[in-house]
Amino acid sequence: MTDTARRFETLSSRVQRIENALRRSGVQAIDMRRAGTLESDVLLPQIGGEQLADTPEIEYLEGTHDHIEQRSIPRQNATHFRWFIDGSQKTMPVWRIGVVPIVVSIAVAGLLERNAQGECYLVPGSLRESLIWIVPQQTNNGDIRALVDILEDLGQEVIDPLHGEDEYHRIAGIYDQVLFYANETAGKQRELAEFAIARAWEEAHRHDSGNDWLVIDGRLAIDTARAIGLIKNPQGQHLAGLDAVTLLNLPAGHRTTAYRTTSRASARTHFYQRMWPSEGLDARRALIRIELNGDDRDTEQFDEIASWLMAERVPTPKADSRWPTLLYPVHLLERMLKQRINAITAGWPV
Repeated sequence: MTDTARRFETLSSRVQRIENALRRSGVQAIDMRRAGTLESDVLLPQIGGEQLADTPEIEYLEGTHDHIEQRSIPRQNATHFRWFIDGSQKTMPVWRIGVVPIVVSIAVAGLLERNAQGECYLVPGSLRESLIWIVPQQTNNGDIRALVDILEDLGQEVIDPLHGEDEYHRIAGIYDQVLFYANETAGKQRELAEFAIARAWEEAHRHDSGNDWLVIDGRLAIDTARAIGLIKNPQGQHLAGLDAVTLLNLPAGHRTTAYRTTSRASARTHFYQRMWPSEGLDARRALIRIELNGDDRDTEQFDEIASWLMAERVPTPKADSRWPTLLYPVHLLERMLKQRINAITAGWPV
């Protein structure tokens, strides 16, 4: 990754240097800087949720052990969540060469800590930043090859979103498909930054004896016992049949009984809970899924975690459509990360 923190430069300044080199080389690149972001492109399938080809086999860990049940979450104001990891990205088409869009993606991830007084701050040294250019490089187009050479000569990182001859044959000449895979590549780069922070946290707190926990906004990427993954938009369908009906009928302030997927390479313990009422709204509203390590069947522990999550809810509606699933510390961290992205993209048309 190109670490933007080592030598700060706005995207506009960086693009100006690249365009000067393109003109000297005679490369014809069509300007796309007002095209907006891939994250907000309603014509583009969005990346970020897991996609399961089939409903996985599950093992029931609570209740009657033969179906999913609903449980009321005990309400308390206490929480043992102390650390929070999240990432943010902005992915934008900059030029087009022929039918191939040239995309830049900025990703920022960080670790938020909340002290005993309730004050939240970004942990020093935890910030991970990257700026990458996403370009299909094996198109046999001389201008694209020249662009890649210029980017690399100027110290930029270039990643190819396509892999293998078959994928190139099917996709490289289809404009919206290249954008889709560029968006997917950007999401993977952000996830790598989040994973690096999680691994550093795990190493630093491996021998802690307290009861403070880490929340990772997304899939659980480490094996420590005191961490959870918070999936705010669970697109993968774990539950089917009557179990799915039980889930979609889940009242606010309730959780499902816990279960474990048995057909996944990395089996985790899961449960769903609903953070806010959904009557009259989409059945998925305010549903989150929690991932934990191990195969514990500790109902008291599951209830505790669910109650901590309820205590962390964002108290008032936000413009962000995801607010029913947001935790307040994660909301604060996202604001910090977006401010950093805004600094990098200062002066950009979008």
